Amino acid sequence: MFEPLLSSLSPFWALTNTVARRVLAGNARRLPKPVISIGNIVAGGVGKTELAAVIAARLIAEKKRVVVASRGYGSHWEKAGGVISGDDAAAAVSLRYPDEALVLLKKAPGVAVAVGADRFAVLTRYWEELHPDVVLLDDGYQHFKLVRDLDILVHDFSVRWPILRDWPGALDRARLRISLTDVPKQWSRRPWVQARYKLTGVVDAQGKRESLPREALAFCGIGNPGRFRKTLVDAGVSIAGFRTFRDHASYGEHEVRELVRWRERTGAKLPLLTTLKDYVKLAHFTESQGGMGGFEPGWVELSLSFIENEKLLWDAVHGAVDSTGKR
Repeated sequence: MFEPLLSSLSPFWALTNTVARRVLAGNARRLPKPVISIGNIVAGGVGKTELAAVIAARLIAEKKRVVVASRGYGSHWEKAGGVISGDDAAAAVSLRYPDEALVLLKKAPGVAVAVGADRFAVLTRYWEELHPDVVLLDDGYQHFKLVRDLDILVHDFSVRWPILRDWPGALDRARLRISLTDVPKQWSRRPWVQARYKLTGVVDAQGKRESLPREALAFCGIGNPGRFRKTLVDAGVSIAGFRTFRDHASYGEHEVRELVRWRERTGAKLPLLTTLKDYVKLAHFTESQGGMGGFEPGWVELSLSFIENEKLLWDAVHGAVDSTGKR
């Protein structure tokens, strides 16, 4: 109901970012190593962090030291700034690092994550400790303080009322575009990397992988909850109930008890499913971790499949990584 109204605000946000980009671009700082930005032009989740994890994992497998720089929206670390690595994954949870950082540590073993609104300041503060070969900016297209060697824009054409952070023309200007849906004819004059997210199973609170259930209750606190629900339905899961929380929800005991009561009210012992982004903030509440009885959600495993022009992605990424000596 509010989507058309919110979408009508797009020109103001897009204009603000256009002005900010022109004013601030001249003062952008360059890091000693290549910077690759993964971003988008709309508000809400389109899987940027998942893509950052895929790229990070590939580069780590190629023996590169990778740091992902994330703003840490809404967390203490957004202002304080900090870094965390896979060796400190348990500490990252106890120190309440933001969900994107926890997901990256889980999905790209060996990565380090720098968190803070001023990413240049955080990266330079810890540069000698991190000693990266490449920096990935998660949600970096509207971050104007760093010079990028490559901008990757991720887009979903299925959103009916998008809230634009930048003008659609940015999709034409970007060196690399990745679409998670079919590309409309009017946008197909330039090549797109086509990718799709697919559910491959469920991981329970004990870490055991299981197949997708036929019926389940589901909840999430992400930027695009409709995408999560649709992905479950497309995978053949019948959704008996669906709850949403605000994006980057900071779950506490109250929310967990609410979810337990919600499940009990259904009268059926249906599995409770959520996203990894939500689960990383909830694991310590699970019964198996000594938390709340009756709370045992599973998180769905997602895999990103490239179905067209994947070579464009890796050629661009490797070209950026190898650009240090060409500056």
